[in-house]
This record gives sequence, structure tokens and C-alpha cells, in this order.
Amino acid sequence: MDITRPISYRGLLLTGAYGGPGGAQPIEGIRLTKARFVDVSVHGYTEKKSLEDGMDASDVFIGTRRVALQGEVFAQTKAQLFEYLDALRLLFTPTDAYAESPARRGYLPLSFSQPTMQTTFWPSGFVDRVIYVRPAMQPDYEIDLSAISGIATAGYSLPFSVLLEAIDPRFYSPVQAEQALSGYGATGGLTNRGNYPAPLNFIIVMPASAAGSYVFTWAGVGSSFTVAIPAGSIERTIRVDSIEKVVTLEQNAVETLRMDLVTFSGNSTYPKVPPTPEGESAAGFTWSCNGPLDGAKARLWYNEAWV
Repeated sequence: MDITRPISYRGLLLTGAYGGPGGAQPIEGIRLTKARFVDVSVHGYTEKKSLEDGMDASDVFIGTRRVALQGEVFAQTKAQLFEYLDALRLLFTPTDAYAESPARRGYLPLSFSQPTMQTTFWPSGFVDRVIYVRPAMQPDYEIDLSAISGIATAGYSLPFSVLLEAIDPRFYSPVQAEQALSGYGATGGLTNRGNYPAPLNFIIVMPASAAGSYVFTWAGVGSSFTVAIPAGSIERTIRVDSIEKVVTLEQNAVETLRMDLVTFSGNSTYPKVPPTPEGESAAGFTWSCNGPLDGAKARLWYNEAWV
């Protein structure tokens, strides 16, 4: 996260302070001064081996990521300073974030960019990323008498800090990569310019004109599964969400949970697109369906991922 470049959260630019005479010293807005990635929780267990030196270990997974931001609020008048503080406090209130997006449970994109040497992928030399965060608490700030007393010829400022949490520890590209699923099947390749596997999602749409029951089959990026498409005289939309690990069926604008529709082969599970370093080939896949998918609506999609 390059804090010298634009960083935004919930529509507010956190690096938007601008200068006074000559632009040397900011006198209005918000400026981040530090971004600290506190920790990422690790989940697994170790247990002493029976009658032997060493330990046994389980599978391991990473959990919540926390991001601590520090910054300053600048204002030209004392009244403006307290208005900014009110806005900042509301911005970083967990319940307000939840109210903005109940479907995401208040975890909203913190958007930023950073320089990269991979200019084949990103010719501008910068790569945009987002991480979905929710405030862990309201911001911490201190109102100092010496900072708000007297006559301010160069404005007012107060420091603040806030702790954010991400239940999904991955950083994502803000731009979705997608491919249409049209007709009865296809083969292709998927590229992930990040450094970590990216969950792959599906929207499978069978038009009303195809009233029978059908089977969608997928093989690729480490996963093999089938999806049963139930019979019906109306359009059926099945969503396979590899982040939340849920499968839903939508009919007549009513969406219901239908985990029974998906069957994974062997030890495979929800698909993830592996990283594709510069110069390497895309990850291949094959899909087929014994009924015609609506290519205008059916698709697969993912956001490239980093950790």
C-alpha cells in the first residue's frame, strides 16, 4: 500500500489533504501517515507425536487480517475540524458500514495502489488492489488544548488512528476477469497475475426454452465437479460462490440455497485460479453441458488475488 498515492474507503479519499500557500503544508482534508499490517491469524493445530520426537500438524489456513491506519485531519476553521471528525467517526463506525452493505456484512473495499516491476502485466508501473475491511472499532483521536486554542493562521489539525479487520485476508484486483459460458461447452485458459490462488465463481443460466433437466460439468484449476440443473419451464440461474462456498438456485426472482445441486469429484473442492507468473501459460479448463446455456447471462468470473 503506497500511502503517497490515492487511498479510499466508502467513497472518502483518505489521502486527499491539500496545501496552503505554495501547497507545502496541508490545511484541509485527511492525510494518512502510516499503514500497518498488524497480523494475519493462522489456524491449524500441532500435537505431540505418540512415543516419538516431534509433532504432528494439521492442514493450515490463514484467517483474519488486520490493518491499522494512522493519519491527520486538517481544517481551516475549528468548526470545520469538528465537522471532519464527525464524518471520520461515522465513516469508521462498524454498524454504519454494515448498514451500507448488509449482504457483505459491512466488509467494504479499501482501495489503494502500489508500484510494481511487472510492467508486462501493468504497463503504467502501478497495480490497483482492494481489501474488504470493516472497522474493528471507532477511530481513536485526542483533542489537545494547545492544538485547538488561540488564533489559527495556518488552520487546525488532529491525529487519528483506526483498526480495520478483513475476514478474507486476500488482496484483490478491483477489476473482475470473466468469460462467458455459452452453448454446450468450451475449453480455455485463466490467468491470475496475483501471487495467490483466486476463487473462481460461476453463474449458470438455463433459458426457459430449455425445459428439461441438465448437468453442467467442470474440470480445471484443481477442481472437478458437476452441477445438476433442475427441470422447469422458466429460466433457472445457479450461482456457485467459491469465496462463501455456497450454491444457490434462482427462479422467478427467488433465490434459495441448494448445496445439493453440486457434486465434487474425489478430493477436489471449489476451484481457484493459480498464480500465473510472467511468461507462464494460463491454467486450462474444460466445461460442458447437455443443455444450451444462455451465453448472454452465464459466465465464470474471478478477481486476481494476492496475500
